[in-house]
Amino acid sequence: KSFDDDCWSMERQNETVNLMAAIHKPIICKVQGNCLAGGTDLALACDMVIAADTARIGFPATRANGSPPAHMWFYHVGPQWAKRLLLTGDSLAGRDAARLGLVMEAVPAEQLEAEVDELARRLSFVDADLLSANKRIVNLALELSGASTLQRLAVENDARAHLSQGPRRAQFKADMEAVGLKEALKSRDAPFGDGMIKLHALGRD
Repeated sequence: KSFDDDCWSMERQNETVNLMAAIHKPIICKVQGNCLAGGTDLALACDMVIAADTARIGFPATRANGSPPAHMWFYHVGPQWAKRLLLTGDSLAGRDAARLGLVMEAVPAEQLEAEVDELARRLSFVDADLLSANKRIVNLALELSGASTLQRLAVENDARAHLSQGPRRAQFKADMEAVGLKEALKSRDAPFGDGMIKLHALGRD
């Protein structure tokens, strides 16, 4: 695809993702298991994210494939951690994602359903118009800090990244053609080991 075709296609996809932020009703995202690449686009567009403490959250596609076309990373974790996550493609366990603010809260997997249900129950006691007013003012703050514009620029940045001629991207493309997606992903990620950031190793316990 041309650069323009790529941008057009991803802008249409982002319209669906961005709708979750624009809709007046609050949306709680419940994360268990793997929430990777496009899964994070969906999760971070929601109003609140609660994860299992063992969930795996990250964007490993930045290692050879592109950049998040829906970019809320900066707004959740700030510039240094956004760079740390996107420059390596490493992931966080749910418990560590909560400590950094990438998700709102992390709980044991067996408590996840009850935790999300309890938050939804508490929201249900507030009039819908008030929920809408309070969601909208926070969204307006995000707009004033450039979030809407950044989403469009993130699409263009991802399209630009798709044009990379570097050896890692070239190898991934060749692996895709020769052995398919599963093996191409294994080859892409092998140099990174388990690819998990462990905050306790950084003195954050």
